[in-house]
Amino acid sequence: MRCAITYVPPPDDPLSLRAAAWLGRDAYSGAPCLADVEGLTAADHSFLTVLPRRAGFHATLKPPFVLETGHSVHELERRLGEYAHQLQPARVALEIARIASFFAFVPTAPVPDIVRLAANIVAEFDGFRRPLERDEIERRSAARLNAAQLANLEKWGSPFVFDQYHFHMTLTGPVDRSERDHVARVLERYFGRQPVEIVLDRLVLAVQDEAHEPFRIHSTHRFALPSALRIAS
Repeated sequence: MRCAITYVPPPDDPLSLRAAAWLGRDAYSGAPCLADVEGLTAADHSFLTVLPRRAGFHATLKPPFVLETGHSVHELERRLGEYAHQLQPARVALEIARIASFFAFVPTAPVPDIVRLAANIVAEFDGFRRPLERDEIERRSAARLNAAQLANLEKWGSPFVFDQYHFHMTLTGPVDRSERDHVARVLERYFGRQPVEIVLDRLVLAVQDEAHEPFRIHSTHRFALPSALRIAS
């Protein structure tokens, strides 16, 4: 079993509903729900979203990991609930941008508080992670990783943690260079030009029972509710 600690907006949030129809899969129910999108054929739309569809609309905080022998998903769930209850919600404004070859919602301004939160979660729950085998590290090292990313892969099981982490909510798989301007316009029409706001107020435990299966939401853990929401910084 693989697990991941993520953020997913509430199931009735307008952004959740819109993003589920875009990706073609509801993150909570797992039900298919691909929408008709202006500017894309059904086949092109399905191909464009096939990779992020497996995980559903989310932001990763601790990347997927195999659960270590001796630990259970129920133990992880309990620990995550205790941890989440110590946190306070934060508002984050998001806009659509390209990251390398794919598109995602990203913060409109730097969010060091969330980067620190993700780093703390990676470290706090690393005891639940089975260390990567040497062949897994070598296979993943074949990608174009910098020195910091290689060190993260060795120690933490993922290149993109700590100072290499960027909060984002993926909308597409890789897009050919010649198609990027068109896809950007399609996304702008579909989601709108104005930034959207989320309230980061929960941690979500997602699990993957088998390697070929999509991730499913196992449990949701709300933060403590303060008298007023803070703005993420």
